[in-house]
Amino acid sequence: MMDAVTFSLESWLRRCLPMADLRFDSPAAGFPDSGGGSALRAFLYDVREEEFSRAGSMLVRDASHKVVARMRPSGLFQYSYQLTASATDWRECYGLLGEVMRAAAVSSAVPDELLHPSLTGFRSGAVRLMVAPSDPVPIPWSGAQVPVSPVLHLVVIAPMPFDADEDLEQAPDRIDIGMGLGPAPSDGNAPRRSVVRPRGRIEE
Repeated sequence: MMDAVTFSLESWLRRCLPMADLRFDSPAAGFPDSGGGSALRAFLYDVREEEFSRAGSMLVRDASHKVVARMRPSGLFQYSYQLTASATDWRECYGLLGEVMRAAAVSSAVPDELLHPSLTGFRSGAVRLMVAPSDPVPIPWSGAQVPVSPVLHLVVIAPMPFDADEDLEQAPDRIDIGMGLGPAPSDGNAPRRSVVRPRGRIEE
């Protein structure tokens, strides 16, 4: 799951900064010599479940709107990244981080076409972005060397995909409830009303 979220974030960052070298390793590794080019590091340092995030289970329907599986309640998880930049000039460092801030201000979610395949089954805009949150999760270490650029906090809020439970009792196509609209005919063949199952693709 962590890799799927990070792959999705990588796709988004590459769209924001197509000319920058992207790295996702530890800051302790430092920035290698990129031949004078610019680089951005997004380091995942904390993952935690959002409080009260559990939602109701979902029903998965096939093309004929028949229920074929039930999904477990999906929790929301918060992924905290530390973003730093490297360039030959501080202005370029600030520019890289500023482009990330600008892109997040335009769109508060990872576009659906950039999501990892394991995350595409959720509703549109389900993987949300928060850049420079007012109360970020503290970086869990101290005494580290001064970073090469300002630290920009970025949070990704993503649902946890679970395998669908396909062992379901099949529902009948129609239900006769035996309620006539008037007096029963003498031959005993009273008209019956049929209840059609509701239609939809995925419902909570």
